[in-house]
Amino acid sequence: HHQHGRYPGGVTMRSTKTLCAVAIAAPLAALAATTANADEGWFIRAYGGISELSDIDGDAVGIDGVDGKSDITLDTGFNAGLGAGYRFDNNWAAELAWEYRTNDSETELPSGAVYDDGNYASSTLFLNGYYHFARNGRWDPYVGAGVGWLQEVDLDLEDDAGEISYSGDGDFGFQVFGGVNYHFSEAWAANAEIRYGVFSDLDLEGESDAPGELQSLDYEPLTIQFGVRYAF
Repeated sequence: HHQHGRYPGGVTMRSTKTLCAVAIAAPLAALAATTANADEGWFIRAYGGISELSDIDGDAVGIDGVDGKSDITLDTGFNAGLGAGYRFDNNWAAELAWEYRTNDSETELPSGAVYDDGNYASSTLFLNGYYHFARNGRWDPYVGAGVGWLQEVDLDLEDDAGEISYSGDGDFGFQVFGGVNYHFSEAWAANAEIRYGVFSDLDLEGESDAPGELQSLDYEPLTIQFGVRYAF
């Protein structure tokens, strides 16, 4: 009597097909699980870019004997920062970031005195939230928003006679942003972003022997920046 459909050792064709299906399905399931969770976990990133600030007409009080509007003209500057965060799933992530920013400035006081050199600079801590859209191959687009706390912001006024500085800290603001990651691997990615931040009504007090205050200054940076990101 012949046993049709059997291989040596009594293994049936059906059981062989089952074993093959399991052998194929198991790694595919593992790969799918890995893909589904590939974007979860901790990450760090470093970035830098071009900083644009609108000109400012804050109030000068007690600086040179004449109170009134100061005219602060700002040039293109740069920013640089470091961030660390956690991506909860394929869509949501949070990050704590520190950033330094500086823009050259020219300041005219109400008296007509002009400080033709100087800079408007800050160091800021941000708590950012990200929403990532569906990943398209290596491309990973996102949008987000964050709350910022100014660790320090200062405005230096320089002329041939020297420099006077005005600074403040502790003010809160916010930023919104959009960008895209390009993944070279699951760990490494490059990113490009555009960001817009708003800090309003800053009051800067004179440092050292600088007289008076600069009040009601706005700080609204627009930034195009690039960075690298490493996921653990």
